[in-house]
Amino acid sequence: MLAGVLLDPLAPWLGLAGLAAVVVALLRRGRGWLLMLLLLACFLLGAARGALSPAVSLPPGIGGQRAALEGLVDDDPVRRGRSLRITVAVDRISLRGSSRPVRLRLIASLYGAAVVEAGSRVLLTGQIRRPSRFEQFDYRTFLADEGIAGVVESPRLVDSLPGAVDPAHAWIFTIRHAFVEGIDRVLPEPEAALVLGVVFGYRAALPPALDQAMITSGLIHIVVISGLKVSLLARLVQRSVGRVWRAGGPLVALGMMGLYALVSGASAAALRATAMGALVVAAGVLRRDAQVYVSMALTAALMLSLRPALAHDVSFQLSFAGTLGIAALTDPIARRLTFLPAVVRDPFAATCAAELATWPLMLANFHQLSLVGPAANALVLPLLPAMIVLGGLGAPAALALPPVGFLLLHGAGVIAHWFELVIGLSAALPAAALVVPYFPQRWLAAAALLNGAGLLALKLRVFFWQRRPWSVLAGLLLLAVALLLIRPDGRLHVYALDVGSGSAVLVRTPDGEQVLVDGGADPDRLAQALGRALPPTARRLRAWIVTGGRTAEIGAASAVLDRFHVDRVLVADPDPWTPSLRAVVDRALALHVQVELHRLVASVDGVTVTAFPDQGALSVRSGGAALAVVTPYCSWDHLPAGIQGAIFTEGGPPEWDDPGAQGFAAIEVGASDRGGLPARAFLQGLGSSTVLRTDRLGTVEIVLGETGFQPAD
Repeated sequence: MLAGVLLDPLAPWLGLAGLAAVVVALLRRGRGWLLMLLLLACFLLGAARGALSPAVSLPPGIGGQRAALEGLVDDDPVRRGRSLRITVAVDRISLRGSSRPVRLRLIASLYGAAVVEAGSRVLLTGQIRRPSRFEQFDYRTFLADEGIAGVVESPRLVDSLPGAVDPAHAWIFTIRHAFVEGIDRVLPEPEAALVLGVVFGYRAALPPALDQAMITSGLIHIVVISGLKVSLLARLVQRSVGRVWRAGGPLVALGMMGLYALVSGASAAALRATAMGALVVAAGVLRRDAQVYVSMALTAALMLSLRPALAHDVSFQLSFAGTLGIAALTDPIARRLTFLPAVVRDPFAATCAAELATWPLMLANFHQLSLVGPAANALVLPLLPAMIVLGGLGAPAALALPPVGFLLLHGAGVIAHWFELVIGLSAALPAAALVVPYFPQRWLAAAALLNGAGLLALKLRVFFWQRRPWSVLAGLLLLAVALLLIRPDGRLHVYALDVGSGSAVLVRTPDGEQVLVDGGADPDRLAQALGRALPPTARRLRAWIVTGGRTAEIGAASAVLDRFHVDRVLVADPDPWTPSLRAVVDRALALHVQVELHRLVASVDGVTVTAFPDQGALSVRSGGAALAVVTPYCSWDHLPAGIQGAIFTEGGPPEWDDPGAQGFAAIEVGASDRGGLPARAFLQGLGSSTVLRTDRLGTVEIVLGETGFQPAD
């Protein structure tokens, strides 16, 4: 089923899988035919189960609406500075004057001195919206994995009544709160935040700069609940205890993982991570790779059959791939590093194994891969069990025996200070991380195929003498990778580019051709935004439409003319001519670019971009679907009939009156420019439309689907 997610649309890849099965069966004959049919049937069943599984989403008619919500706080509230984040299991909603029962989970952030505890019954008011998908973090999928369907914006707590959660969770929350308070009383920051993150998976207290440095250095996994972290911990504990008590090593490792999952909140992610870590322990006990791989496959199949949405969950993908890499490759890598001390060799080899297995997922989901990660982990991971033991024992001791807890927690603080030094130094190194702004799902599928095939070939290299089947499979693999890397996805994409203050809209046709509207004021910001939206091979613009001569529209002209081969420059409104516009036109002519004045229409691959200079707007049309691009000087006060949504450049017009419940508005806003923020009257005029702002989400992608233009999922 995970393959079904990566290889969307699935139909051509099912055909390729069937062809590979037939080729291998004909070459191998005998039982190979039945085995390939069985594998193909399992593949089809997984894809069908994923397609039929219900998705966690808002009920129709609720998104974008302001409502009164009544429900139960069913998870431990998290304090982040002045805000309190709560998760509410809503059982009743009041909307447009009527009240009805519902069953959904929402998340809200309350500000001020709100006192809400797990089990409290609350009454909230606020606007309900779907969670966002950021450029480097899929927040919607992250929340959906926890069963959360939406976010309450600008919530107001009307009333709160005390209640109670089930005894098991109440006990866990009480113990966890006591531990957090004990650590905060003893240790200064950021050592306290690091101990809380490592021991309890409590990442909220980390300073933003330290959080980003941990991502760059490849050490962020030590403060989050992940199968990769638990697997590394399990292997280190098993190896360390095994040197003294060989038979008890696996038991101690399992006990440590269970205790860790319990004190970290016993969340779904913690339980999944513990299951993955248990497989690593099994790998060390069984010493038979085949049994470990079968166990992992059966575990993943069972988890996905129960919750197909896990296939979209990045933490599950990283946990599974990282655990597989650690179990399969750690020992072979360690055997080639005998010159290193054992205390450093094992974590270095385990980290290398995990990165070899997870690098496609890291680039696709976080757009960067730490190059200093193995070395940084080699300096940190040997002390990780000691910090967990000292912090885990010191937190309760600080409550019962303060002097003992003081000594233990300060021991954990010394280790945390060492971690802080390693994080800061490794993140500051040149080329500490490989950053790849553009890495779409098709590239992820290609990288996963190549990476999986390469790792599998290493394990099966004893069979390389069978050249015919290997040659055929290698040819099919290269064909699939070429199709994934080169072939456009066949859909029309429109991007409201995050260029700060200014106007820049990119249109990418189903055949992979580009049309750019304006470019914003900053060449560097435009180059970065285009790098995130386009593959590195896209270096041609079929048309560049210039709507005006101000800096906000053509200030980034150098980035356009220097980086791209431009077929035509269409100047939609050449009057009045500004010196900047005249300079851009002169440079385009010097580069032998065709310049057309008063040209209002650009048609490329069945996509038509039409400018209305006298109205201050453009339209992007394909078939019967239409999207508008609206400038601040537009004469419209609402969208014309037949247009499904709009991109508002430079913060949008001063006023608007189009409260369409089904529409959407992408607003280009400069995060550091208060003068470019949308006017209050304009935002109120959008009504219940879905609002997407570039200062909060980065570049906003809009895709033409079967029902018309919609923001990309």
